[in-house]
Amino acid sequence: MSTRDSKLVDVLFTSEFVRDQISGTYSAYNTDQHGSPKHESVYDKSTLAELKQREIHAVAAAEQGQVDDAIKQLTDIIVEYPSYASAYNNRAQAYRLQDASSSRVIADLDCAIKCAHDDQTLGQAYTQKAIVLKALGNQDDAFFNFSQGAKCGNSVAKAAASKENPYAKLCGQMVSQAMKQLHTPSTSTMTSQ
Repeated sequence: MSTRDSKLVDVLFTSEFVRDQISGTYSAYNTDQHGSPKHESVYDKSTLAELKQREIHAVAAAEQGQVDDAIKQLTDIIVEYPSYASAYNNRAQAYRLQDASSSRVIADLDCAIKCAHDDQTLGQAYTQKAIVLKALGNQDDAFFNFSQGAKCGNSVAKAAASKENPYAKLCGQMVSQAMKQLHTPSTSTMTSQ
């Protein structure tokens, strides 16, 4: 392999800029449909602290195998605070533990995505949705959601987006094929010697 080709391979596989462009994570992070940043919370600090505490209890119940109770607690939060994204996100996870229908899980994740006001919740919702879609065999939508989760900084989504990227896969296949051809003499070259 020539020095130029070696440098090209280095750029393709080590450049964060190129990798981010390939995986779709290079654009501005976490903006809504109107392009404005989503960081402000719609709840005051004391309400948010109460909601987080209630969520911790619900998650603990799920971790102890009391998934139905966890779902009830999270549903109660959602009824009282219908725009609290994290509760939708956690209820979707509880539904997954319960083996609920995919449509029910995805509906909650869509609500979490719509209501999210922070990168962590938004990234988690997109990543969970991508995992569910991938399990259903919907690779294109899974890749899109992994890419969105990666834009929000979710490390699982970042890894999955670059792994699942169809362009990156194709590029990897092309480089592998070129490397094999470089290291395996063709039969026409062998017969002419």
